[in-house]
Amino acid sequence: MLGNIVILVITWFLLRLEHKQLKNALGLTPPLYRLLQFSLGLLATAILAILIKYTFSFAANFAWVPATSISSGYLLTGLYTVINSVVYEELLFRGYILYKAIGYLGECKANFLSAAAFGIYYWFTFGILGAPVVMAWVFFYTGVWGLMFAYSYSRTRSLALPVGLHLGWNLVDQYVFSGDRLSLFEPVTTIHTQYLSSLQNMLYLYLPTLGFAVIVIVLLSKTHAAYKVR
Repeated sequence: MLGNIVILVITWFLLRLEHKQLKNALGLTPPLYRLLQFSLGLLATAILAILIKYTFSFAANFAWVPATSISSGYLLTGLYTVINSVVYEELLFRGYILYKAIGYLGECKANFLSAAAFGIYYWFTFGILGAPVVMAWVFFYTGVWGLMFAYSYSRTRSLALPVGLHLGWNLVDQYVFSGDRLSLFEPVTTIHTQYLSSLQNMLYLYLPTLGFAVIVIVLLSKTHAAYKVR
């Protein structure tokens, strides 16, 4: 939360120096329209994540059941953690920096730069420095989604859609169906459960998410051209 407040204060201060308003740079108005964009993004990636989780469980022959170790406190703290991290990353990578970069570099270069920074950021988040193959894959995978978030911002002139897209996925993937951390549902295996190969994991988990991101990028690229800010 503190990081989000610091970013907002710095953004507000820099915009004040330019005689501009925070709500315009972050695309907070009109509120009902932005709420619709946020909701559509949230639903799209949440549904995608749910479909992928259940497709994977069907392929590997295991079931998702309500977690028995969930405390009432986790319902709030877990939700807060996911929302806080998404807002932080969106403010950092799709906030003021991208807002200005679009004006100085143009939309395409600025968006790709934002996506590259997002991919590198996850090297440190995942602690994978020194593992070049894994680093390359994480850079590509998170970079594609970072590019989707960047185009979502540049084409809608708002953080509403990228926050919705980002939050919908993270809520399902980290808060509802995690598998490797505490979540609302947990996987239950049986003697019939199959441990899928790397190729099968790619087919069931990663190709659908990458395909979704590419489709969103293509659709957004066909909408009205981005604004320029200087």
